[in-house]
Amino acid sequence: MPSFLPTQQPVVADAKSCEAWLARATLADPKQACHELTGLLESLEDVSPAEGAYLEVLERLREPIVIAQAEHGKKFAARPLPLKDYEIAAFEQVFDLWMTLGRAYRRLLRAAIEDRRPDLAGQEALLAQRALDCVGELMLVHYRARREVDGELWQTLHQVYQTAEQAGVVMTTVSAGHRSKSVSTCTEVYVRALLLALANPFGLAARELAWTRRWSTMWAYKVDLAAATADAQGYAVDLAGNQPPAWSKAEAARPTVRFLETANLRRSVRSRVKKLDSGVDPQTLGLGKDCMQPEVGRLLAALGRAWIESPSQRQFTRRLVTGRTELTSGLESIHLALSGKTFRTAARHWDYTRRDAEQLYIYQGVSPAAAAEHSAGGFSAEKWETLDESANGFRLRRKGGGERLALGQLAGLKPEGARSFILCEVRWLMAGIDGSLTIGASALPGLGSAVAVRPASTPNNAPESFTQAFMLPNAAAQPSSLILPSGWYQHGRELELREEEDVKRVKLLGVVQRGYDFDRANFSVLGPASFG
Repeated sequence: MPSFLPTQQPVVADAKSCEAWLARATLADPKQACHELTGLLESLEDVSPAEGAYLEVLERLREPIVIAQAEHGKKFAARPLPLKDYEIAAFEQVFDLWMTLGRAYRRLLRAAIEDRRPDLAGQEALLAQRALDCVGELMLVHYRARREVDGELWQTLHQVYQTAEQAGVVMTTVSAGHRSKSVSTCTEVYVRALLLALANPFGLAARELAWTRRWSTMWAYKVDLAAATADAQGYAVDLAGNQPPAWSKAEAARPTVRFLETANLRRSVRSRVKKLDSGVDPQTLGLGKDCMQPEVGRLLAALGRAWIESPSQRQFTRRLVTGRTELTSGLESIHLALSGKTFRTAARHWDYTRRDAEQLYIYQGVSPAAAAEHSAGGFSAEKWETLDESANGFRLRRKGGGERLALGQLAGLKPEGARSFILCEVRWLMAGIDGSLTIGASALPGLGSAVAVRPASTPNNAPESFTQAFMLPNAAAQPSSLILPSGWYQHGRELELREEEDVKRVKLLGVVQRGYDFDRANFSVLGPASFG
């Protein structure tokens, strides 16, 4: 049998054949689109077109790649951690897509600068900008999935920028892409990645991350990168390193260190914060049609501090702790952890579930498993490693599996040596490269107590069953408040509040905080409950 010689023709050889491939490809389904686009890019790595045609193909593929990864990314973006298997699979597909595209642009960048390929002459700025953009987008994918960004990505980002700097093209303006009228430079794309990293992305909700990304793109041109001067201090990056920006001073700087000069950014942010406080509409300020107060004002003020000001000194110093912290989540489990008692709903005698009825019929009572579940109240606490803590904050890490946690979720924490659980909110969370889960939790003000609530009854309506809730006392100059299940808050709504055996009628006055699974609201006491 004669030996088989595979064809050496690329799958697509130029822009025209790329258009034909796109017309045939199955791109309507985001998962399939990511798969097919990655496959095409990988095939072009093995058998490439001529460099000039290769660049034309990549440029044409950028738009469908952006669309496909954005849609497929919805499967893992802002989900509780750890991610489920299908969410991890979606993340890995999007990761592979951006990695493959980035490798292609970096390959052409080397060919343009080092090999001086004639058909890439004058394209150095565009290639560097695209290579930086791929790494920046890959970092954004990590933030959306709340995944730790490893040092290799930062090293790649810094190296590409340094290459562009040495080639003298960091300030050259290039088109943002296919059918786009906007333009940008390598420095702007690089700065955008730095600003996103400084914005505490693992503590941002999905909408906040989208706003932050938009504003960092819009204002990146207002930030200059400069070598250290004699008295320089501020956020800086080392182009020879593999770390995100950090606060630094000139005496610690090396020749490869670049400081972020943010004077112009400071004026833009502070001016908008001031106008938002005076009642100006966010859209009028160019912040976006989807921006609304007061959320946008709080976020922009926080970003101003994160981007411009030196790291603030904590009111309470964090201290390293070697012990363990117990953590429980879910309102039912937290309620039992705080009260130490099985929750009593005061349900009517006919309030049986189908499962209860079957158990009564089969076991002539409650089954042994159900009895054990009832006595335990469903309460379970995980042991987390305490990395550090302060008077009102904790940084915890868990290795291995466990309950899923979400940003803004209510949790009960019991540090080692403490007598009781305290109510906390998950303020940020990140899945580590090693498979661990790290969270930052902030204690809610005051020592919370377990209570029960139900909609206030009237003479014409039979009382409903009580459900678990919590009460926070007067603390830190804040009035008492109720923590209710998510969706329970309605302004002016009247509830019956049960503390131990005392039942009183209360009225909800205003929402203080909305979490992932809870609403926190102020209330006033109307008097003892009249019905039920």
